[in-house]
Amino acid sequence: MKFLFLCSIVSCLISTEALSADKFSRRALIDSVCRTAFIIPTSTLLSSQVSQASDLDPFCVIGANGKTGTKCVQELLQRNFPVRATSRSGIYNEAQGENKLLESLACDVTKPSTVEAAVRGTRAVIFAASASKTGGTPAQVDNDGLVNVAKACIAAKVPHLVIVSSGSVTKPDSPVFKFLNLFGRIMEEKIKGEDSVRSLYAGVEGSTYTVIRPGGLTEEPARGVSALELNQGDAKSGRISRFDVASICIESTFYPAQTGGTTFECYDADTGKSLNSVGLSNIMKQTTDTSDFQTGYERRGDTWKAIFTGLQKD
Repeated sequence: MKFLFLCSIVSCLISTEALSADKFSRRALIDSVCRTAFIIPTSTLLSSQVSQASDLDPFCVIGANGKTGTKCVQELLQRNFPVRATSRSGIYNEAQGENKLLESLACDVTKPSTVEAAVRGTRAVIFAASASKTGGTPAQVDNDGLVNVAKACIAAKVPHLVIVSSGSVTKPDSPVFKFLNLFGRIMEEKIKGEDSVRSLYAGVEGSTYTVIRPGGLTEEPARGVSALELNQGDAKSGRISRFDVASICIESTFYPAQTGGTTFECYDADTGKSLNSVGLSNIMKQTTDTSDFQTGYERRGDTWKAIFTGLQKD
């Protein structure tokens, strides 16, 4: 009955990294250095500031074949959410047999027309794309491509755009920024893209965004919300599993009142360090006392709502 009722409402509403070829893969190098029971509410109430999305509307994951994008798709499917998995080829590489919840779609963020088609009619968009040898330069993907996605989301009134960026992106003198920026000036392009998104959403009603800045990404199993720490100000980072990053991306869309219009860093709480020392700490897989270095903006919690509560708006 609930399904039929929902369908009737929907029916009524419808009626109105390419670096140069002689360079090695940025992702491969970073991975080699840093490799170091869900219950869903039957209804999720979005903030009155954000457009209401039907339970039947899919999530859209842009960059679905990337390591973090794949984990976003996998978790959404495990939680029985419909997913539009997009890539330049239009083929989701991890598809296993027929799944009615999964739609594969071509989307090249450097081509606005494909972006518009990908985000239309979605409940949330997760931007997990980044530059690659075959997919475009940092300027094309992490900056201009992100801007194309943000503009399309605003035009299509997508309730929530979630962006996977990078910790230390605002600190050009930090070792992490200097190292990562060797790859096509990717950190410079990421912050330009972030800043453009914040400007585009200024004054926009009915749609919001969240910028997530993970620390060093690992392939370790998820540790869960209680093991994580969020921060703001881009002064502290650590390590974090891509599985946990995927959960943060998804969960942030359920709490727009807390996460909408925010930018925050995320990492395992017991790996948090200042940007001056976090690079070596991550390489050595060190753990820390959570009181070793404090910014004053740490957020912890045993639930997603708790950890998101208190985030400062941009």
